Amino acid sequence: MTPYGLAQWMSLTQSHPKAPVVQRPPAGDTQRRILRRLISIPAVLLLTLLTTALLPALLIIALILQCLPQYRGALRTLAFVLCYLWCETLGILASSAVWLKAIVSGRSRSNTRYLADNYRLQRWWVRTLYQAGIRLYGVRLQVSGQEALHGGAPILMPRHASLADTLLPLVCYAIPQDVRLAYVMKRELLWDPCLDIVGHRVPNFFIDRTAEEGSTEATAMANLLRSLPAHTGLLIYPEGTRYSVERRDRALQFASQSETADLRQRMQNWPDLLPPRLGGPLALLGANPGRDLLFCAHLGFEGASHLRNLFSGRWTHALIQVHFWRVPYAEIPKDNKAQLNFIWSQWDQMQHEIHRLRSLR
Repeated sequence: MTPYGLAQWMSLTQSHPKAPVVQRPPAGDTQRRILRRLISIPAVLLLTLLTTALLPALLIIALILQCLPQYRGALRTLAFVLCYLWCETLGILASSAVWLKAIVSGRSRSNTRYLADNYRLQRWWVRTLYQAGIRLYGVRLQVSGQEALHGGAPILMPRHASLADTLLPLVCYAIPQDVRLAYVMKRELLWDPCLDIVGHRVPNFFIDRTAEEGSTEATAMANLLRSLPAHTGLLIYPEGTRYSVERRDRALQFASQSETADLRQRMQNWPDLLPPRLGGPLALLGANPGRDLLFCAHLGFEGASHLRNLFSGRWTHALIQVHFWRVPYAEIPKDNKAQLNFIWSQWDQMQHEIHRLRSLR
């Protein structure tokens, strides 16, 4: 997958839209969206009903499997999957109710009340899944660097190691601080009906990770950032995908075969990280109207990186350690090359914090 290059970033427009950008489908995408929802929504509803109806039999199977070492988390994972499916089902129904309420009251999609209703639905969905994961798996959460959570809505750049860690920014920061977050997310997540429906109603950007150099993706991210109100931050995962040892090895091999000696050298010092894809972060730094940066390092989600790890029980009674730090806007370089080195240095800091958190275990 080709990362977004510097060309898009250097050519970004400097316009500042006043209203938050709710991503509109490009030409021809409306039909694909309708087709996708005609598949994903009935599939989730049917799977929810089938899983609920077959729950007695599934419980017996899970109890039997749990006797095997590789499936000792089967019962907890069955319960979590059922909770997820019902969250999706209730989320679909609630989003339909929010839409009908807006139609009856004559509100537009940009109406602040309509946006607030969808943000409330988003927070309910996140809280419910978070509480289910914490209680079912007996997970403990420790957060440090909480002083960095105070201040204006930032550009947030967390580490990415699991689907579960996507809940952290909202649970640890946005909800307690009453801040809204716009997400840069991969388009593959649109097959999740709740993310598809609500994610298109509030300001977000669903990125095509296969986009070639010269695409408009970086420009769209920059325009989204400029359009956001002061109380709404923007989140991007610089790594572009979840960390795994295999992905890091492939990235290191690619760097070794390229002429980027600096990247090769730095990657040797990032055993727990993938190299950041520079196009998105650099585009946001170039378009930054004055926001701080908020970074998030964490440790403990490795046991929830894949469904098979949940079944194996690797995440049971896990300790999740999270650390935040903030870089004020005044300390962010404005020069192109200096911004590149700045991102490298922050990734060095990310790895340092992971080592530090590991030493506290």
